[in-house]
Amino acid sequence: MRSTKNKYGQLKIQQMSFMLLATFLFLMFVALFYFGFKLSNLDEASRNLEIDRGVKIADKITSTPELNFENQPNSIDFDKLVILKSNSRYKELVDYGVIVQKIYPDNSSSIECTSGNYPNCNIVKINTAKSITPISSFVALCRKESESGRAYSRCEIAKLMIDLKEAEDE
Repeated sequence: MRSTKNKYGQLKIQQMSFMLLATFLFLMFVALFYFGFKLSNLDEASRNLEIDRGVKIADKITSTPELNFENQPNSIDFDKLVILKSNSRYKELVDYGVIVQKIYPDNSSSIECTSGNYPNCNIVKINTAKSITPISSFVALCRKESESGRAYSRCEIAKLMIDLKEAEDE
């Protein structure tokens, strides 16, 4: 009789150890699933932070006195932009790629601006060789013009594109 109680006790110990092992494995799978899900969201969160940083840089660019047009919000002075593009000291201050491209009224051709073809151009690139970047914002691209002896401000719609990785690639 004693041997049947001993076998019955051993059977209960085995059942309990199998249950503990199954519970431990189940919790391990739940933890792996949870951390896998969190890591997949980490990449998306990183991308969102990069986009937010690019948008803040775009806002900062449009509000700097070096590029702002007559203290108007979200506007860039086209004259200043072309001058600063040719200034090598300014390029050293910017650690990311910047592209400003006119999109309205005429975007039929892509002519990069230089001091020789200004204002008959529609794209300004600073610290980048690319044509498009992932982070963009719309701005007013303004300059002073005169007609019949009267000066006026001419503003066009442009796309300000920021490439945060361009400086890292160089």
